[in-house]
Amino acid sequence: MKIIKSISCAGTNLYIYDEPVGIMVSGGADSAILLYYLMKYSTSTIHVYTEGSNHKFRRNTIIAPQVVEKCIQLTNNINVIHHINYKETSSVESLFVNPTSAVDNDLVQIVYEGVTMNPPKDIAENLAPELEFDTVLQERRSPSRHHKSFHSDNKFYMPWSNTDKQGIAKMYKEENLIDSLFPVTRSCEYDPTCVYFDDRPDPQLGHCGACWWCKEREWAFNENGETK
Repeated sequence: MKIIKSISCAGTNLYIYDEPVGIMVSGGADSAILLYYLMKYSTSTIHVYTEGSNHKFRRNTIIAPQVVEKCIQLTNNINVIHHINYKETSSVESLFVNPTSAVDNDLVQIVYEGVTMNPPKDIAENLAPELEFDTVLQERRSPSRHHKSFHSDNKFYMPWSNTDKQGIAKMYKEENLIDSLFPVTRSCEYDPTCVYFDDRPDPQLGHCGACWWCKEREWAFNENGETK
C-alpha cells in the first residue's frame, strides 16, 4: 500500500493510505478523532465499522452515526460507508469479525483502530478501584512499554498505541474540536448487569461519571483545561 501522507497529530504520527480503508468506531473520543483525521486527509473510501451490544442498550450505535455525521460536517467528506451490526453481547472477538472479513475480501486494505495507552499506572489503578477492568487490555496498553502500531500481518493499524488520552485531548485542542466533535462523543461503559452500577442512575446517552472510562476521559480533558 502506498502512503500518501504522514501527518503529526499533536506530536503523534499518523499514516494516511491511498486505498480504501476501514476504521472501527465506537463513538468514543479516541476513534472519533481518528475518523476525523482520516476524513480530513484521505481521498479514498472509508468503511466505518460499529457493533451494538443489546445488553448495553445499543447506545454506541446511536452515538457512532452522530460522530460520523459531525465529521462529515467538519470535513465535507461524504466518501464514507458505515457498517453497523448488532450482538446480544459484544466481545473483543465479535468486534473484529466484520473488519477482518473486509480485509480478507479486499473490501479494504487496512483497518484503523483508535486504541490508546492507559494513563500512568498510579492514576489508572485509582480511577475506579472498586471496578475491575480487563487486565489483559491494561497490560497491552501499559505506558511502561512500547507497543506495536500494526498487527495481524499489518492489516490492522493502531496509530494511538503509544499515546494516552491526554494526547488525544491535545489533538482535539490542536484541531479546535473541543466545542464541536468532542461533545458528540461518548466514552461511558455503564453496564446494567454489573453490581458496581446498582446504586448509580442510568446515564442514558450521557456519561455516568463513575465508570473507569468516564474517569479516564475526565482525567485527560480536565487536565488539559477543558470540561468533560
